[in-house]
Order: sequence, then structure tokens, then C-alpha cells
Amino acid sequence: MRILSLVRITLLMFYRRKALWIASIPLALFALFLAYASPMSPGFSNIQGLVFTGQVLAMFTPLAYAASFSDLMTAGRRTGMDELESTSPLPMAVIRAAHVLGAWVICISSSLLFLVLIAVHQAIHGNGEAILVALAVALVILSPSMLIAMGISALLGALLPTIVARILAVLAWAWLAFYTPLLPLPTLNGGPLSVIGDPIAQGWFHTNPMYVPVNGPFTAQSGVISLLWQVCIIYLLFTGANMASNHIKVRV
Repeated sequence: MRILSLVRITLLMFYRRKALWIASIPLALFALFLAYASPMSPGFSNIQGLVFTGQVLAMFTPLAYAASFSDLMTAGRRTGMDELESTSPLPMAVIRAAHVLGAWVICISSSLLFLVLIAVHQAIHGNGEAILVALAVALVILSPSMLIAMGISALLGALLPTIVARILAVLAWAWLAFYTPLLPLPTLNGGPLSVIGDPIAQGWFHTNPMYVPVNGPFTAQSGVISLLWQVCIIYLLFTGANMASNHIKVRV
């Protein structure tokens, strides 16, 4: 079984999940509304607005993905796919990576579409960089956030009952993405370890961050640190989910 075939199978499997679309599309539309109507919004007519919209999407849409991918690493046992995959010459880690890639394509599609539509509108009105910026925002701000939410869901789903895993995954993402002084909880927001793209937005795209930086404005180096941090978290989450799933499979 080839990698592209595995990606296509996973893509089709999650594409047919109505609950995923029912949860994610309204959240994306709500994020677009906030990106336009928020007092912090620069509007949709410039690069700053495009980056801001990407960040708002990166905060809200992962809530749906945190609740939807608790079986990302374990669905094969229910569908019988694990028996087919076991005959593949590909390493199991590569097979699981193909599953993640297929799920990511589904997750990024709606938000990317909205960003590109805004970018096309800007390009028509003379902003020739808008489409490239939209693609960059989707790659370095939206994608890491979505993959972290998916990874949390997959890891907890491999360790805990589905309903518990979904609830905890949503709460974990809410803690990562949102902060209010009304709840005296520690937060990563305001620092280079933020997972909603603040260091990248300010350091690379020169836009205002969602949360005031604790130690002064973010720089380009802050953006690099933030992206590398998120890549490490994504790797650890999916590696842990893969190991937990393999352990459960052996135990069963």
C-alpha cells in the first residue's frame, strides 16, 4: 500500500464525517465574523487583516479538531484497516504519518479557502502579495495550531475513553489558545511558546499580537523559536499517540 493511497483513504474517511463539518464550518464562520467585527480587527483590506484573520481561525477552529480526532490513531482497529496496513512494507510510523497528513488536508481546507478568498479580494484591489501571504499564514500559523489540537486529541484518544478524551482535548486547547485574568491560570500566551501564532505574526508579518508580549515586542527570532517549539510539540504528541496506540494493539 502506497503512502498516497493511505493519505487518500484517511482523507475520504474524515471527509465523510458530517459531525466534523458541522462543528468546524460554523466555528470558521464565527472566527471570520470576529476577525471582521472585533475592535482589534484591521479589516479585510490589508495584510494585517489577513494575518489577524488567520490567527482568529487558528484559535477557534482547532476546538472542533480537538473533539474530532480522538480515534485518529485507533480507528484502524474498528474498521479493520490495521490488518490491511500490517501487510504493507511501509513502517507503521510512515503509515500513521500518512493518516495525519490526510486528516490535516481536511482540517486546513475550509480555513485556507476563506483566507484565499480574502487574499483574492485584496489582489483584485492591488495587493499583489496577498495570496502568498495567505498561503504562508496557513502554513506557519494555522497548520501548527490545527496539528497540535489534532495531536492532543489523538494522544488522549489512545489513552482514555473517547468521550473523556474529547472533553479533555477541548479543555486543553482552550487553555492553550485563550486567556482571561478572571481565571488565575498560567498561560503560554504573551511569550514565544504561544501556539496561536503571536510571535510569528509580529516577528515575521509585523502585525499586532493577540496578547501583549510579556518581554517586549516579538522579533523574527521569536517567530523561529515559536515555530520550532510547535514542531517539537506536534512530533511529541503524535509520537506519543502512535506509541500508545501500538501498546494498546499489542495488549488487545
